[in-house]
Amino acid sequence: MALRSIIAGMILISSSSYAFEKCPADSTKCSTTTLGKLEYIWGKGVKDKQSRILLNGSEIFKNDSNQIGEDVVGEGRVLDNKNNISKLIIYYVLNTPQYITTDPRYGDLYRYRAYRLFDFSGKEVVISNEFYPPANYDAPLRWVSWGQKNSVISFDDGSRFKYENGRVTMIDDGFETEGNE
Repeated sequence: MALRSIIAGMILISSSSYAFEKCPADSTKCSTTTLGKLEYIWGKGVKDKQSRILLNGSEIFKNDSNQIGEDVVGEGRVLDNKNNISKLIIYYVLNTPQYITTDPRYGDLYRYRAYRLFDFSGKEVVISNEFYPPANYDAPLRWVSWGQKNSVISFDDGSRFKYENGRVTMIDDGFETEGNE
């Protein structure tokens, strides 16, 4: 029994030290994709306040946000047969909130968060256009139906989007279903 505990402890220590060794100190998090190592660097920790994503050490995405990362709460990623990420939904928290509209009851409404889909299933990474839930700007990701040809992304406000050929398009704005689900 003691030997099992010692072996389990050694495995835990060696695997955690291996993970730390693979992720540089200036990166917030690292993940393994089908195309290589993905690193996230939060904008709030760097001088120019720009968040970045690196693939194998090269910058593939940069924007004006203080935080960036994977949104896997609602099944926001697909793994290949080797447990490497082949598709992934990324969120970012904008440095400057984006004005949406003025509501007579609540005043000015702003969006603080946006999403993109990163597709690592081909020879090069494909980064989708920006998308966000329009009925409730803070609605979390609810679920994703990942398909070979296209994928459907759903948020808690009822809005749904389709990802196909590198582009995300809205298929339901969620306004009729908001609060009814």
